[in-house]
Amino acid sequence: MFPPLSQSDYVDRNIESVLCLMRNGIEGELLVNGKSFNKKMPGIPSLTDLEIAEIATFVYNSWGRQGGMVEVSEASKILSRCDSISVNR
Repeated sequence: MFPPLSQSDYVDRNIESVLCLMRNGIEGELLVNGKSFNKKMPGIPSLTDLEIAEIATFVYNSWGRQGGMVEVSEASKILSRCDSISVNR
């Protein structure tokens, strides 16, 4: 029903898009692990840059990943460019 976070090629390859999706959501098709998902995901625009960095740190250090800390300064830079970041469907 929803794309996986665990063992997700999309999550692994698209950290910038993942951060933007947390804030802005997505409508339309998203391809994850070769499977099409087409269910609206609402964003949460009220999340702060810090909260998004904390959620991303959790995601990128769970399910076998060892991505380290997503710094809030890096998250802020990415989030300020969401309009120009491709969702890589």
